[in-house]
Amino acid sequence: MERFRSKDTTFCATDASQYAMVELHLHIDGSLTVDDVLLMAKEEGVDVPSSREELSKRLICPNHCEDLNDYLNCFSLPIAVMQQENTIAYGVESLVMRLDAQRLLYAELRFAPQQHTKKGLTQETIVKAAIKGLRQGLANCQNGFKANLIISCMRGKGNEHLNMETVRLAGKYLGDGICGTDLAGAEALYPTENFRSLFAYAKSMEVPFTIHAGEAAGVESMRHAIEFGARRIGHGIRSHADAEMKQILKDHDVCLTLCPSSNLQTKALQGVNSYCEYPMGAFFDDGVSVNISSDNMTVSDTSLRKELEHCFHAGIITPEQAERTVESAISHCFLSEREKEQLRRIYRNRRLSH
Repeated sequence: MERFRSKDTTFCATDASQYAMVELHLHIDGSLTVDDVLLMAKEEGVDVPSSREELSKRLICPNHCEDLNDYLNCFSLPIAVMQQENTIAYGVESLVMRLDAQRLLYAELRFAPQQHTKKGLTQETIVKAAIKGLRQGLANCQNGFKANLIISCMRGKGNEHLNMETVRLAGKYLGDGICGTDLAGAEALYPTENFRSLFAYAKSMEVPFTIHAGEAAGVESMRHAIEFGARRIGHGIRSHADAEMKQILKDHDVCLTLCPSSNLQTKALQGVNSYCEYPMGAFFDDGVSVNISSDNMTVSDTSLRKELEHCFHAGIITPEQAERTVESAISHCFLSEREKEQLRRIYRNRRLSH
């Protein structure tokens, strides 16, 4: 069995599974498998490559990926095959079942309803279909896995009314399969500060939210997200060397959902090209809450366990730090305090059984 060296402690690959328990940053469309897409494309009447190898090339980030905008090109096909109620429900159900098979305890799965309206579905119909898929998947789970949905708003031009509708629906179905909202998309092209009124509306609806920030733009993007009231920041990796921002994160108890593979692929940090160079330790050293997530299981060809294995192998995380990432995830997930404590108990029992 392959051994991993992290500082003074030796690990084997199975050790990563002890900490691959809670996933807070996972996109549904970016996690459809080749088999999912083949089945859904037939249902949607979408032409896809007949070769599984060629189809994989359409779904998985290329080695020569230039930046986040290039990475986002991989989502066009998955979105195209999720334009009907049954395919949307199936895509959610499939992911839930796979995460249960990986023996995760809890996940918050995100997607943007406004991207699935190309065949005339309303956002509300789309949200209801996703909730149906979530329930179907959870009903068939064999390992006690639980999940909720985050419905994302999108950075863009002229879609303000669509984003407001997404937040309205998050409020309407909050606690009924939906646990919060998000802002995703081309961060550098559409600055976070432009979405102040959107998240003021979310706060007025008491909808928890996370915002993608500090990935393709700098810490100023994160500053706005925190000012708006974000409980978590998706990525936030560009704050690793900014002492002031790290203090702000601590003062406001904001958790970063770090996605190492995705960040390396999108060139989120100039000059950082390997897991060994990934500055995760800078956050641990300064007491910033972080959670490790996979972002997109298919696009980044990864999983939560693989992300942890990469980190152990590169020597950028210790068991104690891995434990802290799970604790941070549970503390910052969009659940009630009672549900969080229940999740902690289950996690402790699962850890004791290893």
